[in-house]
Amino acid sequence: MRMAKSKEQKAVVKTESAFYAQVRDVFVQARQFVHRTANFAMVKAYWLVGKMIVEKQGGEAKAAYGDRLIDELSVRLTQDLGVGFTRVNLFYMRRFYLAFQNVHTCVNN
Repeated sequence: MRMAKSKEQKAVVKTESAFYAQVRDVFVQARQFVHRTANFAMVKAYWLVGKMIVEKQGGEAKAAYGDRLIDELSVRLTQDLGVGFTRVNLFYMRRFYLAFQNVHTCVNN
């Protein structure tokens, strides 16, 4: 047979639960901050790479040199940094820059 908890025991459990919730919230907030910071950094990196590609291509909308440049970047970045640097993704970064040439219009601190 189970005995009912005393008022003191219930107060201790309630205090421990509140403490746990506070500690958990610290980690949840830290994770949210890390995700926001990482997302901001990646958006800025994509924009910057898009800008670099456009500038290297001399602002050309489409050129044979530009295609070779993106192909070579894709191969080398994938070798050095892993997945995520496909030819298509690099074209998207280029288009992203062209759509938002002022970085402040697409990212906010």
